[in-house]
Amino acid sequence: MVFLRTAIIALSFVVLGNEALAQVSIINEEQNESDFLLELTKALDPDSVSAMGIFEKVPKAENNKDIAPSCDPKFFEDKLLSVKRSPHEHAKLIKQYMQSCQSELAHNSPKGLLSLAKMALDEYRFFKHPQIKTLNIPLENGVVVPAIVGLKQDPRPRPLVVMKCGVFCGADQNAFMKTFLIQLFDLSPYNVVLLANQTGLDYLKVNGHFSLGGWSEGYESLIAGKWLREKWEHRDRISSMHLMGMSLGGNAAVYGAAFNDIYPTFNGQKVFSSATAICPVISLKPTLENLYSSNLVGPVFNLMTRAQFRSARKYLTDIPDMVSEDRLPGRKHMPAYLGEMATTSMQRRGVASTTPAEFFYDNNFWNIPHKIQTPLMVWGSKDDNVVSNKLNTQVFEFDDYYEKAANVGVINVNYGNHCAFSAAYGYQTAAMVLRSFVMSHSPEFAASYKRSQMPWKFGFNKIPNVYQHVGQSWKFEANSSNVTVTFKMFNSVANKTCYHKDPYSESAKSCLTTRQVTVPVKSLTSLGARVPANDVEAQALTRQFNAKVEFVTEGKPLNGTSASAFNLSWRPHFE
Repeated sequence: MVFLRTAIIALSFVVLGNEALAQVSIINEEQNESDFLLELTKALDPDSVSAMGIFEKVPKAENNKDIAPSCDPKFFEDKLLSVKRSPHEHAKLIKQYMQSCQSELAHNSPKGLLSLAKMALDEYRFFKHPQIKTLNIPLENGVVVPAIVGLKQDPRPRPLVVMKCGVFCGADQNAFMKTFLIQLFDLSPYNVVLLANQTGLDYLKVNGHFSLGGWSEGYESLIAGKWLREKWEHRDRISSMHLMGMSLGGNAAVYGAAFNDIYPTFNGQKVFSSATAICPVISLKPTLENLYSSNLVGPVFNLMTRAQFRSARKYLTDIPDMVSEDRLPGRKHMPAYLGEMATTSMQRRGVASTTPAEFFYDNNFWNIPHKIQTPLMVWGSKDDNVVSNKLNTQVFEFDDYYEKAANVGVINVNYGNHCAFSAAYGYQTAAMVLRSFVMSHSPEFAASYKRSQMPWKFGFNKIPNVYQHVGQSWKFEANSSNVTVTFKMFNSVANKTCYHKDPYSESAKSCLTTRQVTVPVKSLTSLGARVPANDVEAQALTRQFNAKVEFVTEGKPLNGTSASAFNLSWRPHFE
């Protein structure tokens, strides 16, 4: 969560000045993150209040706007998965899709720092979901990794996504865990285990030592994966495993992909079938130097670093002297000091005798002689003002070897800032990118992911030809045995200007009408519907159905037609 706060708060140095920022930080330090960002955004830019008001607090996983079938991510995924493709080909097709459909997908969505605020404001109290729990993973080296686990209701073996989150991120209710639980659990047919970062407060508390960077976190992710495969009580529910990492956890993902090749299990099988690095750190030292030296982000990130160590000081038994207030340096010297902290911790724990220079050398991915063979996707945003795109994703994108390697695909998009792709392009698009890459490397599960279909039999009065379908959405409610389906239609004669308008354009709003149909939950059990036990489960089911169900007529999308007879088409196993 600190990265989110950093990016937003940093603007206040420009707008409010140092003194005002200090007051804001102190007042809001223990506030709910959404309230914090909302109040701060109001303080920075009063005109943004109206923009913040349009944000949907509980994501329904609908697209940012009505989208023509040619750009609908559900239909694009059908095309993407229709043919077996290499990671390079897979990423190339997604890049083409994002480029051609960007204006539709990202229309009127928050960009830049507002995309981070949108991600933070999204509401999902996921620990109230009956299928989401916490887990402590005990590793063979004595380390305990706090984690969040999401398990589908049925016990069938399915892909397990193991994700390492970013700097200062713990296995708790925070914005990054929230957005990726939505994408990888609610909107995907996978089980998930989300790992705390080594810099997370819960990790520091339970382990009492300081670690940093992909060299240690990549290997830790690998042995956590081995534990899940071999010792976890739910290991029989794993059909294949896939590593992901975001931000600093992305450093773990690229290193983890290399270690995945080098250290297979006892039977020669690789632990992970694929790896994905999201808005990743690739080279640690230059990224930290860029971050802390930035006049926009650096001052605030330095404050946040100090606050994290202040909270963890009494738990760090390896380097308590190094995190005392008087020892922590100014922000421009902080990267070197973090290297010194990490190496001193390793020395005192007897893990390794190394220097800060050697530590940073080992945590520069480009110093690894091994060329990754594990299928790898790297996904970054060109407007990331937290983890420099030019120093990380862009370097990977144009590397002489990986640019042409068939097993590696790089997707570098225009918007999303720091991992907020769901805000910039919509949850459906963000989930599709991650979900489809895992599915393309899960052949044992892909066959059962084929679309099923059933006729719509819940009543729909015939509409005249001047009407055209442009969208459908689902809504589940807690303890309700009914589901509401809303049909959105364009009426070309609603007024004298409608006939000449694009039904999917912003200007066509005055030409739209809706029709609602109530459907019994029990009639949708084959689609995975159930009566939700509480509001949180209802919200998750709403997102799930909005993402997985297509409305089709005569084998083609319902949208763009005036059909009153149509089918429901869906991909199974999300439930």
